[in-house]
Amino acid sequence: MKAVNIEKEPLELFQIFSIARREPVLLLADGEEFILSLADDFASEVEALRNSMKFQAFLDERMKCGVRFPIEEIEKELEEDLLRQSEMSQ
Repeated sequence: MKAVNIEKEPLELFQIFSIARREPVLLLADGEEFILSLADDFASEVEALRNSMKFQAFLDERMKCGVRFPIEEIEKELEEDLLRQSEMSQ
């Protein structure tokens, strides 16, 4: 997979498609991530992961983790931390 930060490495759309014909492309923009891949490649990746004993073991291990935090709780904590940091820097 090739990662392309389009803010630092602006590419034309045809260039991105050219890369995606060879390998999946991870596009980074404004703090968000997007994946561009041939449709057949994506289906192949899903099938490969379904058949991967190592990946299935990884998922099983993650499910055993007893401590879970809702994403909303994490976002709230981060926002509070950022607010405190902002107040301290003023």
